[in-house]
Amino acid sequence: MIYHYTSISAFESILQEAYSKAQMCFWATRYDCFADTEEFKLGVEAIRRLLPEVEKDMQSNRQIASLFDWNVIKGNKNLAYPYIISFTSRPDNDYMWHEYAGLDGVAMEIDNSVCVSIPDTPLFRLVPCIYIDGNSDGQLIEMLRQEYTEIGYRVLCGPQKEQAFAILKKFPQLFVKIIATGMLSVTAPRIKGARGFCMEEETRAIIPLPISDYNTLIEDCGNTISSLGLNPSELRKLVANERSRQRDNGTKTYYREMHFPIHLLKGVYVRNNDRKIQVESFLSNLGIVVPVKLI
Repeated sequence: MIYHYTSISAFESILQEAYSKAQMCFWATRYDCFADTEEFKLGVEAIRRLLPEVEKDMQSNRQIASLFDWNVIKGNKNLAYPYIISFTSRPDNDYMWHEYAGLDGVAMEIDNSVCVSIPDTPLFRLVPCIYIDGNSDGQLIEMLRQEYTEIGYRVLCGPQKEQAFAILKKFPQLFVKIIATGMLSVTAPRIKGARGFCMEEETRAIIPLPISDYNTLIEDCGNTISSLGLNPSELRKLVANERSRQRDNGTKTYYREMHFPIHLLKGVYVRNNDRKIQVESFLSNLGIVVPVKLI
C-alpha cells in the first residue's frame, strides 16, 4: 500500500467523481512548478555527473551523459516534462502529517499491488525516490544502469519495435537520445536531496508528457509522427490536457488530471474523532465502503 497525505478539501475534490464515474481524480503537478525550483535541476545534474560511470565501457555513439546539460534543458518546450503525484510508504509518518495534512487532514490508503489502465496518459510510472547524500552514489549509479537498460528495452519491445530496431541499427545516436529523453522525464524525478526530504519516504506517480506549447511542433511534424505509428490528433489531445491554476501567492501552477479507479482506495486515516465522523459521512453519501481509521 501507498499513502497520499492531503487536506480535507483536497480529499473531497479528489473524490468528486467517485459517485458518477467510480474514479479518483488526482492532480499531477508539472515538475518545474514545484515549490523547490531546484529539484529538477538536482536530478538532471546528478545524472550528468554519475552516468559516465555506467557508460565507461560503451561506444562513444551510445553515450548520453553530455546531453544532461541543464542550460540546454531548462525552458526547452520540445522535451517531455514530468508531472508528479506524491505518495509515501506508511500512514503514521508524523513529518508528512505535519507538512501536508495537519491535524484536520487525511491520509488516503491506495492499493499499488495491481496494474490498472490510466486513461489520461499512455505512459505512467510509480517508483520510489532515491535521496542524495554522501553515501548514495553507488545506489544511484546502479539505478541509472537499470533505468538506461529498461528504457531501451521498452522501446525495442514496444508497439513500434521494427522502427526502433531500424533506428538502433542505422542511427544509434538517435536511439540513445530516445533513452536520454526517457531518463529525463522518468528517472530525474526519482532523485531528491536528502536534507529533510528523506523523511517523506516518497513514492512518485510520474506522467511524462510534453507541455501544451508542444502542439505547434506536432502540427509541423504530423507526417513524421504518423510514420512512427502514432496518431497526431490523439497526441495533440493528450498534450492539450494540461491545466493551470493560481497559487495563493499569485504564481501559476501547471498540472494534469490523473484518474485512478475508486476500487484502489482501501482506507482513510485521520487524526481526530470529529474528522473521522465527517469522513465516514462523506464516504457514505458517495456509496464508498472503506474503513476510516484513527491514527
